[in-house]
Amino acid sequence: MLYCTGRAAITRCWKLRRTAAGSIGRAYTKSIENGCDVWKTNATTEQLIRDLARLLPDGSIASILNRLGIRTAKGHTWTQQRVCVFRNDHSIALYRDGERAERGELILHEASKRLGVSKMTVVRLIKHNVLPAKQSCVGAPYVIREIDLDLQEVRCALQNGRAVSTDPRQRSFDYQ
Repeated sequence: MLYCTGRAAITRCWKLRRTAAGSIGRAYTKSIENGCDVWKTNATTEQLIRDLARLLPDGSIASILNRLGIRTAKGHTWTQQRVCVFRNDHSIALYRDGERAERGELILHEASKRLGVSKMTVVRLIKHNVLPAKQSCVGAPYVIREIDLDLQEVRCALQNGRAVSTDPRQRSFDYQ
């Protein structure tokens, strides 16, 4: 399909990729501006990178995007360099160490250390809606506000053992 908007023509294309499982079609947007090809990454990927840039360095962002199967506009896998270039092209600020702490945010392993429990216990608290947390996408780190660790519901759940698995096959050891 070809859409003409006066100064740019946009083409929606399908690129066929061969894999061991068969052929996979991938949509991308290619526009022609001033005689040059311009490849555009979709808006959801851009927003995801914006969200992750507040939490993680470029190399970690690339890992998450690759695990999710998200590719660049040209169909390449993400690298630290490609994330860096994308951020610069879209005016997305670079993550710096201590940025989360300034905002009063923790990620999973930091919250588990503060509470003195395992990471899985914190995940159970989040899944049972006892501990509020945000996650940009599946595979991204949970973001937990530091003040939420002091909520009465969280403390009670930890004291009562509510955060422990309810699986009857899981037993606890009694040490003598």
